[in-house]
Amino acid sequence: MHSSPLAGLTVLAMAGGSLLATSPAQAAGTTYLYVNGSATSCSDTGLGSSTQPFCTIGASATAAQAGQTVRIASGDYPERVALPRSGATDAPIVFETGWDGTSRATLTGATAGVVVAGRHDVVLRGLRITGSLGAPALDLRDSSTVTVDQLDVVRAGTATGAAVQLTAVTRSSLRRAHVVTPVTGVTLDAATSGVTLTSSTISSPSVATSGTGVQVAGTGNAVLNNTVGGFAASAIAVESVATGTVVANNQITGGPGYGIRNQAATGTAITNNSVQYRCRDGVRVEGASTGVSVQNNVLFNNGSWAQDYCVQRDGYEIGVYGDARQDTIVDYNNVWHGGYPLSPYSWDGTPLTLAAFRATAGQGAHDRETDYNLNNQDSANSAAPGYQTTDRTGGARVDNPDVPNTGVGPVAYADRGSGEAYLNPVAKADVTLDLGTLSATMDASASVPGFDPITTYRFDFGDGTVVTQSTPVATHRYANPGRYSISVWVSGADARTGTTFRTVSVLRRISTVALLARSNLKYVSPPASAHGLVADHYGVDSVDRFDLADSGSGQVALYSRSANRYVSTSDATTPVDLTYTNADNGGYFALVRNSDGSVSLRSASSNRYLSTSGSGGTVYANQFTISRFEQFHLVNVADANRTLKARANARYVTASNTAASPLIANATGIGVAQKYDLVDLGNSQWAIFARANNRFVTATNAGTLPLINTNVVPGTWEKFARITNSDGSLSLRSVGNSRYVTADNAGASPLITKHTAITSWDQYTLG
Repeated sequence: MHSSPLAGLTVLAMAGGSLLATSPAQAAGTTYLYVNGSATSCSDTGLGSSTQPFCTIGASATAAQAGQTVRIASGDYPERVALPRSGATDAPIVFETGWDGTSRATLTGATAGVVVAGRHDVVLRGLRITGSLGAPALDLRDSSTVTVDQLDVVRAGTATGAAVQLTAVTRSSLRRAHVVTPVTGVTLDAATSGVTLTSSTISSPSVATSGTGVQVAGTGNAVLNNTVGGFAASAIAVESVATGTVVANNQITGGPGYGIRNQAATGTAITNNSVQYRCRDGVRVEGASTGVSVQNNVLFNNGSWAQDYCVQRDGYEIGVYGDARQDTIVDYNNVWHGGYPLSPYSWDGTPLTLAAFRATAGQGAHDRETDYNLNNQDSANSAAPGYQTTDRTGGARVDNPDVPNTGVGPVAYADRGSGEAYLNPVAKADVTLDLGTLSATMDASASVPGFDPITTYRFDFGDGTVVTQSTPVATHRYANPGRYSISVWVSGADARTGTTFRTVSVLRRISTVALLARSNLKYVSPPASAHGLVADHYGVDSVDRFDLADSGSGQVALYSRSANRYVSTSDATTPVDLTYTNADNGGYFALVRNSDGSVSLRSASSNRYLSTSGSGGTVYANQFTISRFEQFHLVNVADANRTLKARANARYVTASNTAASPLIANATGIGVAQKYDLVDLGNSQWAIFARANNRFVTATNAGTLPLINTNVVPGTWEKFARITNSDGSLSLRSVGNSRYVTADNAGASPLITKHTAITSWDQYTLG
C-alpha cells in the first residue's frame, strides 16, 4: 500500500480540523472523490480524482462535502477515521466501497474503525473493519440520520467492549451488517432513539464467549429481521430504561445465554421471532417490565438442549417473572421443549405445561405445543404489537391454500416465527426439436404452481427471442443451426417465480431414418421403460424414427423423434442414453459406410462404435472394431412400409411369412405380407426387406429361380437397382444378373429376375 506522509495525521485532522484545513478546493465541486491506497499516483494533497485518488480514507473525509460520494478502492487501510463534517438533507456525504462489484476496502489494525460524532446525513456503505481491540469498530455518537449499510466487522479474539456502539443517536439505521465479536455486538444506549437494526448477522466466534449480541436501552428502537447466534448473556437484551422497543422477525440460534431478554423494559413487542437451542430461556420477561407483548414466536429446544457449551440447562421456552406477570401478553406462540425440564413455560419460576400455563397465568390461549412446521403457517395474530407485514427476508405474507386460516387480525394467513412459509412455482419444460425447420417448441404445461396459480410464462430461446404469454407452450424457428441456451420462467399470481434452463442443439436434418440392426434384423428404438436404445422393434413406425443431422466437421447426430432427445454416449459400460436435447453430451458420431452397404456409427467422444451386443440387443458404445453387432442399415422412413403393385395384373406382391413360397403378385389388399422396407446399400443399390418375416429378398440360384425372402445378409443376389420409368412406375434390376424382376405369366407365376428389357410385366407401382 502506498504510504502518504500525512497518514499519521488522520485522527488529529479529523478531531481538530486545523492541520489540514486547506483541503483541495477543486474537490468541492465534484460528485465523486476517490481513494486508492494501492495506486502509485495517489496523493492525500491531490484532488481525489479517479486518476489521482487519495491514499487514505481520512484524507477523503477531510475533503468531502455535502452531496459528494467517496469511492474507496479495495485494499487494506490501517486507519481510524473520524468524520469532520455532516452532509445535508437530501445531500448526504456518502462513503462507499465495492460499488463496482470488486472487493471491498478494509480498515485494519487494533485501532481500526470509523467514528461519527456530532454529525448528520452521512451514509457508510460496504466498509469492512477487522482486528480492532478496544474502541468500537463503529462508534456513532450524538448523531442523526446516519445510514450504515453492509458493514462487516470482525473483531480480534481478545477484543473488549462493543463492536458497534451507538450513543445518543437518533433517526438512523444499521442494515445488512455482519458482525463477529467475542464480546458484545451492537449497543444502543439510553439516549438513542428511532434507530433500526435490520437484516444483519451478529455472532460470536464461539458460542461459549461472553457478552450480548444486541443490547437496547433507548426509546422507540427496532431490532428487525436479524440473525443472532452465540453470546453468553443474551442474544438480544432490552434493558430496563428502554421503552417502545420492537424485536421482530429475528432468528436466534444457539448460545449459552438467553434468547430474547426483556429486563424491566416498558412496551416491548417481541413478535414473530424464531428462537432455538439457547441454554437458558428462549424468551424471558422479568422484573418491572410493563406492557410487554410476546406473540407469534416459534421457540424450539431452549433451556434443555444438551450442547456442551451449556453450563446451565434450566431454562424454558417462555418465562415471565416478577412484576412482569401483571400485564405481559403471551399468545399465538409455538413452543417445543424436547428435553428436561419437560415444561415449556415458567411462571415466576414455576415450570408449567401449556395447559397449566393457560390455567395458572390465563395466557397462551392460542399457543401451540408443536415442532411441526405446518403448525406455524396461517395462524399468527397480525394485529399483535410489532407485527411486520413482511417476513425476515422481506417476503410478503402469503396464504397456503392447503392450511386453514386460523390467524386473527387484518391478515388471517400470516405465519408464526421469523419466516413466512411460501411455495415458489417450479418451472418445468419439455423441449421438442424439429430439425427439418430448425424449430424448438417449449412446453411448460408440467410446471407446478406454488400457493397461487401460474399466470405468466416467459420463454427465452437463446437467440434474442423472448416470448411472454399466459399460455404454457411456445414455438420458435431459428435463423441458423447452433447451440442455444434456453429457459422458461414462470410467475404466479403472488409474483413468486421459478426458472428452468436447458441447452439445445438445433442441427440441420439430413434425413429421417430407422436403424436396422444387422445382428438380429430388428429396428433400434427406445424401450418404453428406459432412456436407452434396444434393437428389438419390428417394422418402422413412430417409435423408431431418428433424424440424422449434420453436426459439422463431417460428423452426424441422431435425434430420436419419439423421445425428443439426442442419442448420447458416456462410457463403454453404460448403455447409450436418450436424455439430452444438447448433442454436445456425447452425441456426435462419425458415419462409416461398410463395404457391404451397411453403416457403423463411431462415437466422437470415445472413438467406440455403437453396438447391439448388450443383453436383448441393448445398444452400447463399447467396441473399437466392427462386427455384425456394430453394423446397421439406414432405412429412410420414406422407403419403409412400401408396397409393390404389379402392373401386369394390378395385384400386390406378397411374401410368405415362413418363406415357404416365393414372392408373387396375388393380393388385392394390403397387410404385413405385402409390405417391404427398401434399404439403401449405397452405389445406387437397394435391398428389399420383407416385413412378412424380416428377411431380405433374394434372386435364388443366381436368378434362375423365383424371388424369395430368406436371406439375413444382403449380398450380390439381394441387391437391386431402382429404375423409375417415364410413366412413374418402378422397375427393379438384379445386380447379380442384370435382369429385371418380372411378374411372370402376367402375374400368375412368382416373381423372377427374367427379362433383359422392361415390359409391363416388369413394372410396379410403388405404394
